[in-house]
Amino acid sequence: MILDELKLLSDDAVFTQEHVIWLTSKYRSMLLKQHYKDIKKDIPESNYQTICLDLEKVEAIDGFPCEEGYMLKSVQEIPASITTASTKVYPLNFFKGERIAYITMDRMKFVGYNRWTKNIIYAALGPDNHLWLTSQNPQYLYMKKAKVTAIFDDPEAAADLLCDENGKHCDILDSPFPIESALLPTLIELCVKELSGSVYRPEDTANNANDDFGSMSAPQSTKQ
Repeated sequence: MILDELKLLSDDAVFTQEHVIWLTSKYRSMLLKQHYKDIKKDIPESNYQTICLDLEKVEAIDGFPCEEGYMLKSVQEIPASITTASTKVYPLNFFKGERIAYITMDRMKFVGYNRWTKNIIYAALGPDNHLWLTSQNPQYLYMKKAKVTAIFDDPEAAADLLCDENGKHCDILDSPFPIESALLPTLIELCVKELSGSVYRPEDTANNANDDFGSMSAPQSTKQ
């Protein structure tokens, strides 16, 4: 849609697909941050992306009294997210029943020590940008994958980790662009305005009732 709008301004300007994707990501992040400054607002699901992460069993961080001294850690780093939006973590199969509570890393060492919470799995984003999981129920260590749903700041970076129902990655061009329809016209307008600044559009400033554009594009004759 952005490229179609630009073609109306110039039919010979060339814009790379990669640059348009980068620009839409930039303005999407700006619009969502402005629109949802108030964290009490409900955010439509169309703004979110869900990524799949592989989990590996690692030794527990110092100071974390985990079961058998082990924790789970994501193999991949998690792309930065818009902090005003809620982040949710699920097992790969949501209907298996595991409950994963997403909390801050500071709270990890204080949770899960009573009979009502000991079976809950807790997840947090570590300072290394990996997802860390812990629980007082040792069965959680058998988890191999996890899903993370969030509004990521760079949807292209998140697209490298997108998964379908089989856990396979998808190409970004085959994936829906994660923005609600109400913000889409504004996004397109901002991108077109910025890109059209590089399109040469001569102005007819002479008040002479003549078509000066024609003379600008016509070949000039040369005297022999």
